[in-house]
Amino acid sequence: MSWIFMQFLFALNLMLLVHAMDQSGFISIDCGIPENSSYTESKTGIKYISDARFIDTGERKLVLPNQRNYTQPYWSLRRFPEGTRNCYKINVTSGMRYLIRACFFYGNYDGYNKLPEFELHLGANWWDTVKFKDAATDKKKELIYTPLRNNIHVCLVNIGSGIPFISTIELRPLPNETYQTQMGSLELVSRYDIGQIDTRRGYRYPYDPFDRIWSSSYNSSDDWARLRTLSPVNFSENSYQLPSIVMSTAATPRDVYDPLNIHWLPSYDSNAQYHIYMHFAEVEKLQPNQSRQFNITRNGKLFLGLVTPSYWSTATICNSEAFGGGQNTFSILKAENSSLPPILNAFEIYKVKEFLYSDTNQEDIDAITNIKETYKIRKNWQGDPCSPQAYSWEGLNCSYQSYHAYEPLSIITLNLSSNGLTGEIAPSISDLAKIKTLDLSNNNLTGTIPTFLSQLPDLNFINLEKNKLTGSVPVELIERRNDGLLSLSLCQNLNLSGYVPCKLKKKHNFLILELVSIFGTSILLLTVAAICFWGLKRKRQHGDVTAAKATIQLGSLESTKRKFTYSEILKITNNFERTLGKGGFGTVYHGCIDKTQVAIKMLSLSAVQGFQQFHAEVDLLMRVHHKNLTSFVGYCNDKTRVGLVYEYMCNGNLQEHLSDVSSNILAWEDRLRIAIDAAQGLEYLHYGCKPPIIHRDIKSTNILLNENFQAKLADFGLSKIFPTNDGSHVSTLVAGTPGYLDPEYYLSNRLNEKSDVYSFGIVLLEIITSRPVLSKLTERIHISQWVGFMLEKGDIYSIVDSRLKENFNVNSVWKAVEIAMACVSPNVIKRPIMSQVVVELKESLVTELAQTKQEYETESRISIEIMSSNSLAMLSPSIR
Repeated sequence: MSWIFMQFLFALNLMLLVHAMDQSGFISIDCGIPENSSYTESKTGIKYISDARFIDTGERKLVLPNQRNYTQPYWSLRRFPEGTRNCYKINVTSGMRYLIRACFFYGNYDGYNKLPEFELHLGANWWDTVKFKDAATDKKKELIYTPLRNNIHVCLVNIGSGIPFISTIELRPLPNETYQTQMGSLELVSRYDIGQIDTRRGYRYPYDPFDRIWSSSYNSSDDWARLRTLSPVNFSENSYQLPSIVMSTAATPRDVYDPLNIHWLPSYDSNAQYHIYMHFAEVEKLQPNQSRQFNITRNGKLFLGLVTPSYWSTATICNSEAFGGGQNTFSILKAENSSLPPILNAFEIYKVKEFLYSDTNQEDIDAITNIKETYKIRKNWQGDPCSPQAYSWEGLNCSYQSYHAYEPLSIITLNLSSNGLTGEIAPSISDLAKIKTLDLSNNNLTGTIPTFLSQLPDLNFINLEKNKLTGSVPVELIERRNDGLLSLSLCQNLNLSGYVPCKLKKKHNFLILELVSIFGTSILLLTVAAICFWGLKRKRQHGDVTAAKATIQLGSLESTKRKFTYSEILKITNNFERTLGKGGFGTVYHGCIDKTQVAIKMLSLSAVQGFQQFHAEVDLLMRVHHKNLTSFVGYCNDKTRVGLVYEYMCNGNLQEHLSDVSSNILAWEDRLRIAIDAAQGLEYLHYGCKPPIIHRDIKSTNILLNENFQAKLADFGLSKIFPTNDGSHVSTLVAGTPGYLDPEYYLSNRLNEKSDVYSFGIVLLEIITSRPVLSKLTERIHISQWVGFMLEKGDIYSIVDSRLKENFNVNSVWKAVEIAMACVSPNVIKRPIMSQVVVELKESLVTELAQTKQEYETESRISIEIMSSNSLAMLSPSIR
């Protein structure tokens, strides 16, 4: 019987199959087709629907007609030119296993023929990076995942390398007994139907009831022969339900003694874990004197012994425990007593994908979603509200514990100030059980103040100013305020009765944020109060003279700093035209003062903590001055509009220049100079200030570069005054950035200057390697772990940024690596102090400069500095 006739039989069987099957549980979304539209794709019979009801943002686009070589779902797409993260919300059945497939086809839809690169996230977790080989090739990302909730978020994240887009999202339910793994989800590596003769053909639904896509291009070698049967292969007893058309063909070695080999090259991640699924069915009717048995080995070691495939029936062999990365070769070898060579019909390889970020508490998600719907909020509130922290919803702050928190996050701050809210205070706020700060000021809210606000146990700050509230203030709220448990701001609600006038609230001196918002008190006066308070403490210990000196010193500093009105800030920034960056504090804008460029950081009053950090930064900047610390120009305090004005650092932050997308590749000498600048700034904080200061947030984004690439430390909002520098510590709540955070400090809450040393060591490793601190492409392996692993091999060239192309003195690099690894030592005692780090880095620079003859004078000058530093390393530099 001919192959053509066999295909006819399969087509006939397929017609019967289509009538017997449905698409129950399928979710097939064509991204970019008009709202409320749908269609049935002609080749697969799959019904696709519009993505409009799954997402609020994005733009619909069509692929150019000359690029429409693919099926209809690839003719349209949705792109996301606005916002960093845009998310689809799709309802699913919790606990059910799904095959999730996201498809992308660029097709030069924008006419620029410029291939974008962006990230794909599932909920709070990085799934993969989407890259394209060319404009005419599609990209598919496939995951087997079991959601724990009744919805999932598929998110596109802009990483600055082009506008993210997506063509289709497809979800297919799978039996829970299939594709099991002890931990994590499964990301598809490859899926092959290796017995097909036509290697250009692939199969999916309706041949495959789960719509898996089977490729037939694995091996076209002459060493393999193809076998096939004309009858459908039964899969009813196999939960994987392999397509009959796939299982009716098989590959076998032409030489009966040769093995069938499945192999793939090592992953970029040596810690990757894999699962393999091999599918077998005998396709030949064996004679009584024939037998087919084989063994399976992995990398030469027995994986499974004596397999006998059944005629016209599918069997699946897989590993219950994941095996490691590196090069893997599975060999299927003829058993000793077998008369026939081995066969293989199909196989699949999956990589274990462990998602570490927790979602937000479900009750909080429901509450904030109801609040969004109640007030018709237009913010880009998509995806998980809190996780990951980098993409949390605007106006929210959450209970972040660590960079891979295993417990659900809770919303602790809600700031909807100046959002045009109308109606009453939403009852859903009462479901935010852990909320601490609530700001609904400057809206048009009406009705009474609900009693439930007094029943939220952690709520200690409420700002309801400038609304249209009526009635009386609940007695419970007044009692909590009077007991010092609550900051309550109710000014300019003209029809509200029964509350203490605003002016009487000043007796609660811990409510600094209220004083700023109500009275417009100068931020400088708050600084005076804080330093005077510190002076009074010292007065009790050292007498009145010390306190007097502190006050006089502040006065002289005040005269050198300019106070700007908000209208001046608007003019300086041209109405906040250019944004330089955003953070937990607020937004940083570019500005000009008499042709001098400045950076202006405007405070967001979303949390008391943000104001506390602002206050701490003002306090510190008024006391310190060093060439390697960003210069303080002035401040703005115009009622609730509070900001700081700094010198502008035109070359941005260090991390931008270390990124692999940067067009400017820093030379090794330049990197050392930047490291020395940053180390000197940190050394000054530790030993040049009395009392010493611990920065607590040293990271590459907080090291800024001016026009000459001189490095300066920035962002002192988390800095803490330290009583001594004699090796003691203070106990304090943990603060800092995941990845840079000293693990000893994190575990014990014991802070000293060695915590900064650890963070600087991480930055130095970034400077050397240009790798991210927690790499998404390597399953979040920490940079110190990776460097430690590479050091065991003794190959320094594999550690250094490959873009330097070995243009460096290897001894200089070795020294820098040794310094960095000493700084990140788990044992705090073994970490050097910053004075020692400065000396060692300068020696590394001398070694680098010694290679070139023209650097003789520079080498001599730096050598003198080192000799001086060695002799004075433990002396405190004078305060400037």
